[in-house]
Amino acid sequence: MSLIKQEKREIIVVITLVALCLLSSVLGMVLLKDGQGQMHSGNEVKKELLSQIGNYQDYIPIIGLEGVIYDGFAKSSPFSSATDAVSCKQELQKALDDKKAKAVLLRMNSPGGTVAASQEIYQLVKKLREAKKPVLVSMGDICGSGCYYIASAADSIVANPGTLTGSIGVISQGVNLKGFFDRLGIKDQTFKAGKFKDIGSSQRELMPEEISILNKLLENSYDQFLNDIHAGRGIEIDKLQVIARGIIYTGSQAKEVGLVDHLGTLEDSKLLLKDLLKTKYKVKGADSLAFRETWDGGQFSSLEGLFGMKMSQKDSIKNLLTGENGTASSVFQPLWLMER
Repeated sequence: MSLIKQEKREIIVVITLVALCLLSSVLGMVLLKDGQGQMHSGNEVKKELLSQIGNYQDYIPIIGLEGVIYDGFAKSSPFSSATDAVSCKQELQKALDDKKAKAVLLRMNSPGGTVAASQEIYQLVKKLREAKKPVLVSMGDICGSGCYYIASAADSIVANPGTLTGSIGVISQGVNLKGFFDRLGIKDQTFKAGKFKDIGSSQRELMPEEISILNKLLENSYDQFLNDIHAGRGIEIDKLQVIARGIIYTGSQAKEVGLVDHLGTLEDSKLLLKDLLKTKYKVKGADSLAFRETWDGGQFSSLEGLFGMKMSQKDSIKNLLTGENGTASSVFQPLWLMER
């Protein structure tokens, strides 16, 4: 339902913008003066040529990952900025395929999300490193759980002192409404083939066998989490089991326990990445490489807030759990997500 409402709002905005464009064209024709055939000045031509040449030079993309991480199908819209998980995967793949992209600066601001979506981005970061393209992560306000999992695959991690990170763990939730339904006289009528097909149903108590199944599911997911952080960061499993446990750290605390490498800003991250290119990867001319932000895909993304189309983080999490974002959801779905 929320997607339908958003599409309606986008249609209204498009109609409004078209009307404004037509009005602007009419006013422009009225105000147009002589000299339509004049050539651009030398400075303007030079500026345009330099801009086009820049598109063919070596560079470092700054790729953004923002909000709850979950998989889906990309839907292009002039009103959305390319920083969600799907767009992040696309941009990482572009950087992997583009010979001109010499490294990646991954700017992350996310509480985590689903397991599989986080794993796919983690694997892309690994592939970039295997292709001798270093990846440096710059953490924003928050980079917890599945977001930290992705960051652990990078060459280096930079966090602000006040960044919230860590939250290494798995969570799965459901609600038991049986008592409430009993009071209202509502009875469950579920037909199933397969003893555990309705595991996690809100209309009855969990059976001991079901509790065991769910615990094993979470333990397996947690082991994957720890093993991949061990592979990416080189932190021993025994130490990880102590510093993980779902604990949330500030950036300063995370550096003390070895979860991040440096404290600094996005600008500091740029300098550190160029230094990494020079010292570890021996890239010549690293200092001259330009950074390019990849998230300016939405031509009218700044209008999202004005027309009420931007989804809050809280709504994103709610939709992830209920399936209202168009993705598949499941009761007691394991999540690498920082609770907020």
